Amino acid sequence: MSRVIPNEQSYLGFLPAVASVAAPTVAEITAGTDLTSFLISLNASSQGNTVPTPNISTLFETSIPGTVQASLTADFYRDDDVSGDTAWTTLPRATEGFFVIQRFGATPGTDPGSGDKVEVWPVMVVSRTMSNMANNTAMTFTVTCSVPDVPNENATVAA
Repeated sequence: MSRVIPNEQSYLGFLPAVASVAAPTVAEITAGTDLTSFLISLNASSQGNTVPTPNISTLFETSIPGTVQASLTADFYRDDDVSGDTAWTTLPRATEGFFVIQRFGATPGTDPGSGDKVEVWPVMVVSRTMSNMANNTAMTFTVTCSVPDVPNENATVAA
């Protein structure tokens, strides 16, 4: 089994609208904003909770599935050209939309195509915060998003 890094394998786009999180279309993705070249790191994750269901007749405490929640945070580079500062201008606080993530098989500079596997994360930007400024470092910022609807972590791009 070989290992893989996300560099030159991944795509991140932000779309203002998606008709179906199960199958975003090529046209929807093309109409979105490609943020891949600004992306430093991404944490799109969901976590399930369990509910204890103790029974006095045993020392073993059983549990049942509870609710699930998700969050998404990402770190991006700033650009010194205001017209090219795409990630910053695309993601102000309170922006709603969809992140489309292709973790494997992306071609640099190319949007995902029909039949490609992607993740679709409905989000609302909760915060857009500049990182600390420090000597001899690139300017970056962090976006934190709520996930108001169930994300699809195994969507297929439709034609």
